[in-house]
Amino acid sequence: MKRRLGRLAHRYRNSQYARPVVIILLFLVVSGAGSVFLESRSNEQFRGFMDGLWWSIITFSTTGYGDKVPTTLGGQILAIVTIFVGVGAMSLLSGALASLFVERNTRARRGLMDFKDLSGHLIMCGWRDDMKDILSDILHTSTGLSPDHVVLVSNVEPEKVQELQEDESLRGLKFVRGDYHAELALMRASVKTARKVVIIADTLESSSPSEVDSKTVMAVLTVKSLARDVYVTAEVLDRKYESYLKHVQCDEILFSRDFARQMIASSSALNGLSHIIHELLGQGASGSRLLTVSIPSDYVNRTYGEYRQNQPSADGKRLLIGILSNTGSPNTMKIEALRDAQKTSDVSQLISNMQKVKGLEVNQPVLLPPDDFRIQKHAMAIVLERDE
Repeated sequence: MKRRLGRLAHRYRNSQYARPVVIILLFLVVSGAGSVFLESRSNEQFRGFMDGLWWSIITFSTTGYGDKVPTTLGGQILAIVTIFVGVGAMSLLSGALASLFVERNTRARRGLMDFKDLSGHLIMCGWRDDMKDILSDILHTSTGLSPDHVVLVSNVEPEKVQELQEDESLRGLKFVRGDYHAELALMRASVKTARKVVIIADTLESSSPSEVDSKTVMAVLTVKSLARDVYVTAEVLDRKYESYLKHVQCDEILFSRDFARQMIASSSALNGLSHIIHELLGQGASGSRLLTVSIPSDYVNRTYGEYRQNQPSADGKRLLIGILSNTGSPNTMKIEALRDAQKTSDVSQLISNMQKVKGLEVNQPVLLPPDDFRIQKHAMAIVLERDE
């Protein structure tokens, strides 16, 4: 009880609105009691405190229903005072509310808002000149994701973010201005309750690949220190930083430069490969796209051939092409694998199992596996699906 009273007292002292509200309530009580004291002997409309309080509230708010009217000189003077105080208080209240909304809107535009109540959202860290296209593609690809569940964390000028927010498809996009590798900015973006964090190679403040990738590694390290189980995807420019990202438990690494280079090299030998990849990513006119879907638990430790023969084809709109092993939280998988590895009395087998756990890697695709391939726990099916 004492703690609750202490917390209420602390909030009262720190709130800029608590004291004016308390003063107004006290004035209404005193005005209501005063009206009953002055009017109750000669005016039947003021028989009790509730009558006086009702009259005080109506007069203070300048509504003036006229159902209760003071008739004594003292009551009329009290009514005049109540009216003037009410007019002034209402003006101050209107100004305070308007100021509050303006300040909130200004803070939101400048990226100074906190989104601690947000959950299940996507956090985008960093900035690129084609940010509008990146966000539009994310919203197009991610079914069920809306702009008001996307938080952009960057040191970019607020005016550039406002240009994004003015677009109809990105209206509601949230913005936190700050270093995306800093703990404070990530906490303001509510990283602990986020569904996923995507860190892009940010060339806003530096064009040096080593500096850009170093910030990416720091960002992943900070995210994982704050929210270990949040899925993190990071883009790097130089593959030499792959080992650092794996060390800080990055869930997915994008080598954008390597991918572009491989596409150029492959297109020199294979005709139309870039068009095929474009279609597989769901960007083409055919409406086909790659997806991962959950595998029923009944098929764990069973063969790929069994699953392939029994998995639903969704009326011919879905084609199974492989298995994605070790999906989900790396920490959860390693803890489970460690428990399974210790379920043996053979020392040599235990050492072998522990080495497997240490070398466990997440999100390992196996395309067109043989029919005797064993489906393990935390695996998902890779399918090509056609939307109509």
